[in-house]
Amino acid sequence: MGEGIQPEHLNDERFLGRVLDKLYDAALTEIFIRVALSAADRFGVKMDSFQLDSS
Repeated sequence: MGEGIQPEHLNDERFLGRVLDKLYDAALTEIFIRVALSAADRFGVKMDSFQLDSS
């Protein structure tokens, strides 16, 4: 989640809520697709058997 994150931050629902808000504002679907495609490439997943479901 970023540099400087402490374990107690992960128990603070306000902090996690702010992170989720930032992810939403940053086009979460686009982030998901980029991560999924990168993982597929790294692990050699064939694109003809690849399905993205962001729900």
